Amino acid sequence: MGWKKAPADVESVLKEHATDFQLESLVRAGCDRSQLLTALELVCLADESWKSLVEMNLRAFKGAIGQIRHCADMIDRLNRSHLIYRLSIEHRDPRFAGIHELPTLAERLRGYANLVDQQRYLFGPKRKIRWQMRKAWIVAIVIEHTGKPHDREVAALIASVLDLRKYSEKAHQAWRVKHTDFVEMMRPDVLRGQSKHPAPSNPR
Repeated sequence: MGWKKAPADVESVLKEHATDFQLESLVRAGCDRSQLLTALELVCLADESWKSLVEMNLRAFKGAIGQIRHCADMIDRLNRSHLIYRLSIEHRDPRFAGIHELPTLAERLRGYANLVDQQRYLFGPKRKIRWQMRKAWIVAIVIEHTGKPHDREVAALIASVLDLRKYSEKAHQAWRVKHTDFVEMMRPDVLRGQSKHPAPSNPR
């Protein structure tokens, strides 16, 4: 599932897998060829490794969350010290005047760490959210353009570009039914002729 090529090569891959006729079948049924090919390319580019998501591996990511919590503990410790007490309470130094206001800096840091840690389970690589949404975009394109899901043709195209030999029509149909909410979410984007989930940029 790591195939990555330019959009112009998608058709070549379909020909190699002898599924280009499935593409032509969908085009004849009303699908926009360019939009469908772009969607097929995007599903190939849905890299959801930890490195892609947070620019570090899982071990480093967990370590970073731990460091944020450690910083919160150290800030709490310093805020209880005589030095900070004198600066904030006795001397009324304006630079320290608000450090005890709720939520404190330490509490905000812990809240941030907890929030990121919770989302790690919801949006981590195992959930494959981006990949699921891009598959849903393909399904939404086909349904909006033809009025039918065309499971056999769509399954063949996805199986070809991702080199998933066991991705059958039945498997795709089960996926589509299970992820109906994703498909419905993408349909307005199809009507606008563009997706809210474009190819990931590579800032670095």
